[in-house]
Amino acid sequence: MDLKALILIGPPASGEAPAGTIAGVPMAYLDVLGATVLERVVQRLKAAGISEVALISCVGRDAHAERATFNARLNLVDVDGQEFWNKAEETFERFREEGADLVLVSRLGPYVEVDYEELIQHHIDKHCRMTSAVDGEGQSLELFVLDAARRSDASVLFRSGLQTVRDACERFLVQGYVNPLQNAGDLRRLALDGLLRKNSIAPLGTEIRPGVWVGERAHIHPKARVLAPAFIGAHGKIRASALLTRNSVIEHHAEIDCGTVVENSTVLPFTYVGAGLDVMHALVGFRRFFHLPRKVEVEISDSKLIGMSAIRPLSRTLGSAAALFAVLPQQMYRAISGRPHGIQGAKLLASLGAPAATSGNPVGEQPASGQEEEDFPSNFAVVRRYGQH
Repeated sequence: MDLKALILIGPPASGEAPAGTIAGVPMAYLDVLGATVLERVVQRLKAAGISEVALISCVGRDAHAERATFNARLNLVDVDGQEFWNKAEETFERFREEGADLVLVSRLGPYVEVDYEELIQHHIDKHCRMTSAVDGEGQSLELFVLDAARRSDASVLFRSGLQTVRDACERFLVQGYVNPLQNAGDLRRLALDGLLRKNSIAPLGTEIRPGVWVGERAHIHPKARVLAPAFIGAHGKIRASALLTRNSVIEHHAEIDCGTVVENSTVLPFTYVGAGLDVMHALVGFRRFFHLPRKVEVEISDSKLIGMSAIRPLSRTLGSAAALFAVLPQQMYRAISGRPHGIQGAKLLASLGAPAATSGNPVGEQPASGQEEEDFPSNFAVVRRYGQH
């Protein structure tokens, strides 16, 4: 039996920001513990024997979408809102012409851990033309199984935006994990549930000690502290005197500067969090701070507090080169003149006021003998309360 899948992202309501997005980026394209939601869904589909997965989006092609679809090994078909459902119908027809027996249609949206093999077997056993997956309250999860030969059923479904079926269809109750992924709190909870093993989203990295996972080429300064459970994604940077505690998640290419405390929070990819801050019960990214208990979103314009590095690799490389050439003349002058590096207070002010550079050594490495690590002076103390209070 040939099984194919069609994943849909969009469309938003006219003139409104679509639900299930952060700063206009669909959550399906964002990382959760080291891999995008889209990658997680595609992996589960392919493990269930789906021979081909097609993706159609009307949200727009950007660096996040390109990275997510590249990692998931999918071809992104990007169309405008008016053509979205027509393209979905065309793709269904292509599947039928290529000999597919069943087509699984899913809109992301919700993150659903369904047993696809059980869903498909239920559809076959009931001899129905269409099966709709529902949650425990009977609400549609926008996940359907259709017989490829039923063109009319598919046409009605797509033209109604997955809201109407041609005839009464069989329902399949999903027993597994369901997250609606409608807001920042849902995205944070998805990562937290992964850390606490409440879903099948496993951290993508090495467990360097119980409950602490670290992605490849991440850097943690020897003077930083990381308390389990926690996750630091690939190329993440945790600078001196930073503290990560209570279910903190730092996604790939994110950076936590000196002396900052991150507690029970998620920092999204490519996000810079400035020095000396307290980030608690929040989701941070796209120059925005989401305070989850109060459901408040604040946009931060000062890049020394919350910034964002370039998403595309070439732009990041050029930015790193520019920073290197800005530092080299100063170091050369110091080497020639023999001038000391200045008093420690000046070093502290410089480190807090200038863009952060990579500090520390790769995870597992110790600093070389005699190497100075004075991001903060020895007589400088930071006192905070953290934990239960």
